[in-house]
Amino acid sequence: MKGTAVIIAVVHWHFTWQSQHNMAVGLTEHDYQVLYVEPIPKRWPPLKEFNRVAGRITGNSLAAGVCEQPLFPGIELITPRMVPDVGPVMQGINRHLLVPQLTKKILQHVVRPLVVINYLPIPASLSLMDMLKPDATIYHCINDWVHDPYAPAGKVEAELASKVDMVWADSPVNLARTRTLAENVVELKHGVNIDLFARARKEPGPPPDRPLCAYFGTLGISNDLDLLRAVSHRYRLRLIGPIRIGLEGFSKETEIIGPVPHEDIPAQLRDVDVLLLPYAHSAHNDSVMPSKLFECLATGKPTVACGLKTLYDYEELFYIRETPEEFLDAILVAAHEPPTLQAPRIARAEEHSYARRMMRIDRYIQQILEAKK
Repeated sequence: MKGTAVIIAVVHWHFTWQSQHNMAVGLTEHDYQVLYVEPIPKRWPPLKEFNRVAGRITGNSLAAGVCEQPLFPGIELITPRMVPDVGPVMQGINRHLLVPQLTKKILQHVVRPLVVINYLPIPASLSLMDMLKPDATIYHCINDWVHDPYAPAGKVEAELASKVDMVWADSPVNLARTRTLAENVVELKHGVNIDLFARARKEPGPPPDRPLCAYFGTLGISNDLDLLRAVSHRYRLRLIGPIRIGLEGFSKETEIIGPVPHEDIPAQLRDVDVLLLPYAHSAHNDSVMPSKLFECLATGKPTVACGLKTLYDYEELFYIRETPEEFLDAILVAAHEPPTLQAPRIARAEEHSYARRMMRIDRYIQQILEAKK
C-alpha cells in the first residue's frame, strides 16, 4: 500500500457522481487507502434540507445524500458531526472541540504516508488538515468560491492555497485565480469512465421526427430552468438526477427519472437523441467545467449547451447556442447530424480517461512525497 489519502469533500458520497468520487475510486486503484470525509457544513441550511441535516447529525451518510452510490473496496466514509462553520462561536466549537474529535477518529485508520486532498476552503477544513499533520497536501479547486451562490469563501481559499504543497484547478477561470494565490498550481481537468459511458452509444438510424433530449445531473439554480421548460414543450425531455428547484410549467410528458446511481446513467441515455447542458449565464458559471463534460463526449451523442464559457475550448464538439431560440433550433439540427461526428467526440473523451488522469495524479503525489524526503 502506498499510504492513505484523506479526501475532504464538498459533496456527500451518496450524491450525484462528482470529481471527488472519481478521485477516491482512482486512488484505491493505485493502491492507496482512501478516507472520504463528507462535507463539513459551511452554512446554516434551510428547513427544506432537514433530512440532509438529520443525516449529518446522526452520521447517516445515505440519509444526508440524495442518491445511493456504491461504496468501492478500499474507501471508508467518514461523516463528521459538526456545526455549521460560520461565525466566531460556531467556528470556535468546531476548531476546539469537534475538529479534534474528528482528527482522532481519522488517525485511527491512517497508514503513512498521509496525503490530504482538500476541496473545501472553510476554517474547519483548514484546522482538520493542520491537525492531521499530513505528509503531502493538495487543494483541488473545482469551484469559483469568490462567486459561489451558496457560501462564498474567497478569503479562506487564499489561505488554503498558500498552505498546501500543490493546487490542482479544473477550469481556466479557476486556474487563473489560484495562480494568484499560490505558486505550484497545475491544470487538472475532469476524467471519464470511457467503458461505462460507451454503454450509452447506439447504432445510427433514421433521424427522429421529435427528438428525445436529456439532462443528467443535479438540476438547480445553476441551470436555465426557463430554457429547459421551453425544451419540454417542443421536444421530448428526460430529466435524470436530483431536482432542487420547482418544475412548474413543464410539459406533462416530461420524464422525471430522479436520482440514479452513476453506473445506471448510461442505460437512461441509450435511447436519447440529444444531450443538454443548459446553464444560466452567471459569473459563477463562467468558471464551471462540469464533471459530465467528457461523459457527454464519451457517449458520442450531440450535446447542445449554453452558459458555460469553458466549453468554447471544445466548441467544434458541441452545439453552443447562447440564446433560447438558437438553443431550441440547434436541438433539431443536432438530432439530424451525420454519424461521422461521433468519432471525434469519443476520441477527445478518451484523452481524458480515468486511467490517464489517475497516472498523472499519482505522479504528482509521489513528486511531493519525494521532495520532502
